[in-house]
Amino acid sequence: MNELAYDINYLTDSESAEPVAPLRVASTTPAAVAPSPANVAGAQEALARELLQAAATHEALIQQYLRFSGGPSQGAFSQ
Repeated sequence: MNELAYDINYLTDSESAEPVAPLRVASTTPAAVAPSPANVAGAQEALARELLQAAATHEALIQQYLRFSGGPSQGAFSQ
């Protein structure tokens, strides 16, 4: 690539780089709503299922790697 592709001086020299009006920021934050225990339990169960699936997939990938690399294939990383 040429050096012109990396030249960003025109951004700093441009007057349009400065904001026309100051940014407005919300002065108050909305109150946090605590999730219901049923929602928390459901989310935890879903996360646990996903983690177990990921663990099984991870173990399968490790076994595949060990088969192809000639390493031990007797579940070296399984519990």
